Amino acid sequence: MEKLHDTRLRIAGMLIQNLILFLFFYLQRITQGQESVVKVLLWQLLFTWVMWEGTRMAIRVTRSKFKGLKGLKPRLLWLAAALVILSVVVGSWHVWIESQLGFWNPADLNLYSYLYSIGMTLFFCQLIAIAYESAYYLEQWKESLRLTEELKKRNLQSQLESLKNQVSPHFLFNSLNSLSGLIEEDPKRALRFVDELSHIYRYLLQSNEKELISLEQELAFIEAYFYLLQTRFEKGVSLEIDLSPDLKAFLLPPLTLQILVENAVKHNIISEASPLRISIYAQDASHLVVENNLQKRKATVPSNKMGLVNVAAKYHLLNQSEISIQETDAVFRIQIPLISPRQYAYSHR
Repeated sequence: MEKLHDTRLRIAGMLIQNLILFLFFYLQRITQGQESVVKVLLWQLLFTWVMWEGTRMAIRVTRSKFKGLKGLKPRLLWLAAALVILSVVVGSWHVWIESQLGFWNPADLNLYSYLYSIGMTLFFCQLIAIAYESAYYLEQWKESLRLTEELKKRNLQSQLESLKNQVSPHFLFNSLNSLSGLIEEDPKRALRFVDELSHIYRYLLQSNEKELISLEQELAFIEAYFYLLQTRFEKGVSLEIDLSPDLKAFLLPPLTLQILVENAVKHNIISEASPLRISIYAQDASHLVVENNLQKRKATVPSNKMGLVNVAAKYHLLNQSEISIQETDAVFRIQIPLISPRQYAYSHR
């Protein structure tokens, strides 16, 4: 059940609520000599405590079921229903206890007495709930801003890391070396090589400020990126994409597939005798899988190990399910969530 760190709110709220009850409902009884101060104050404290703790319990239950800003609407609806039930029970109990304490003349008790008490109880329970929900909304809003900023930093870091990889002397040397060979052997392929290389840089620049991008755009980028890899490794690497067209409108963080494909290329042996086979397919309607046959390099490959960490961190900051990494003797498989456009639009209302 949701824990509430609300010690100060409870103390301050109960004191204020007791003061209001005393001034508007019980002061006159004391000044007229109808009741003793101690008796009234003790009853007030008990009544306030029951209302506060009952409301607090309803808040804890509804928050456990509907968390965060996404669950705001259903949480408030369930909380409102719970407060009505609580008010009927506590309000009726309030009338019965006060009649036992002699605050009410049995002849004066009627339906209006109960309705008045239930209405008063509901009023105070709503005030308590408003105080809790306002503080909770403010806290969640601040957390949402913090996560958004952190996600932007992660995106920029990922973009920077990817850009570093692409413009590194090693990458440029291999790309230009492949290009120079193509210019003499196959000018048409050389032109396409230049086009795909420019597509890679254009995508990096365009996606730099985006939180999410469509799977269709990411796949177009991967095809350009893979063309450069295939030009370099030829039959030593292959890429198979098996996805339903219906999934291409789904969203994912930019460069996710590029990081996963690059991870496979970086850590595995690639040769015509032992080709690296990379597959991208859908596990189900909401998960994508990037899989490759496992043939680890014997020599250690320099790596900052931030690629998969960045991918996992982005999904965490987007409040999505975690990525899944599976490794056997023959296969390395990474499963990532796909985000539906409708879900993303709803969470950003």
